[in-house]
Amino acid sequence: MIKSFVLIGILCLTILSCSEKKKLANDEFRTVISKYKLEGDTLKHVTSFLQKMDNQNTEVGVFMNKDLYLISDSCYAANKKFCDSMSIYQNERYGDIFDSIVNPNVKKYEQRFKIDQQEYFVAREFFLSHPEIVRYLNKKYNMQMWDGVS
Repeated sequence: MIKSFVLIGILCLTILSCSEKKKLANDEFRTVISKYKLEGDTLKHVTSFLQKMDNQNTEVGVFMNKDLYLISDSCYAANKKFCDSMSIYQNERYGDIFDSIVNPNVKKYEQRFKIDQQEYFVAREFFLSHPEIVRYLNKKYNMQMWDGVS
């Protein structure tokens, strides 16, 4: 008798959990950008970019923060230690060395998400060209980007 109640309870929970709409990683972000009218290629690229982020269950702000800041910052710290030990920190080669470390790491990170470079650039430019979206990203992900107001 108790087993029957347990099985019925499990069956009810299974049915209820299947009927719920799956929440995507970027639903909140979609609400923020829905205030702007997207058309043409911009609509295509932004939609595709958000879909790829949802497929990886990654929020746009987390991706952009790592892509724009965290990889460069960690490479900068490691490269500075290396260049200080080699006494070439102020040399013109420093920028070349730094770029040769950062660029491949950023590309690897973007390739992990199977993101087309042009698609990402269009989506990113759309996000960064609207102060309200920038403020949202700054507030939620502590990105400290210029929003055109401050």
